[in-house]
Amino acid sequence: MQRLLLSLLVPLTAALGGCGGASDDAGPAPTPMPTTLAGTYTGQFPCSNCTAIEATLWLRADGRFFLRQRFTDEDPDDEAAASGPSATYSLGRWAWDEVAAEAVLRSVGPERRLNVVDADRLKLHVSSPLEHVLARDATVPPFGDRVLLDGESAVTERGATFKECLTGLTFVVSESGLYNELRRQHRRMNPKGRVAVTTIEGHLITVTRAATTSEQLVVDRFVTMKPGTPCPAGRG
Repeated sequence: MQRLLLSLLVPLTAALGGCGGASDDAGPAPTPMPTTLAGTYTGQFPCSNCTAIEATLWLRADGRFFLRQRFTDEDPDDEAAASGPSATYSLGRWAWDEVAAEAVLRSVGPERRLNVVDADRLKLHVSSPLEHVLARDATVPPFGDRVLLDGESAVTERGATFKECLTGLTFVVSESGLYNELRRQHRRMNPKGRVAVTTIEGHLITVTRAATTSEQLVVDRFVTMKPGTPCPAGRG
């Protein structure tokens, strides 16, 4: 009888131990992305060699982002400051990490991560003990700065398109700006109509036609073209 009881207890103990182990191995519950996360955020980051860094983040609902950081200096005798604040740009794609409960920005170089402080504030992960916080700002217009862009350009009888490499966004090229110059460069450098990574300076505009709103790219300056070359692997 004792041997029979022991034989029943052993598998029962093993089963209970297995349940406990599965519970211990389970990770934290995933955190759903806040439904209002997309938007435009602004803030001032601490700066060791300037007055402040004015930062604006366009966190788009389509999973793309634009980030502008403008370095300012209030010293009127500073020649660099007199010529106007300088700015750097980053653009790419973003996604929600439901395990870490963070927004992850991916572009050239290391990824950036932002914690959700509350419904209207994000905190950037940095090594500095000083907080880098961005607050929602609905007064900021859509991104329209003039920036240097790499993308696959294509020209047909019907018009021109530009697929930006980092975001993968494809824009119709506006007929304003240097539209005709882009067409001319294609005729001269890419007569066979192959895929061509093209570097331009340009800016985005919002166009409304027949109650439909879309973005178009205005070419401000043509830089170079590489026929037969697509966007680098992993981009576009």
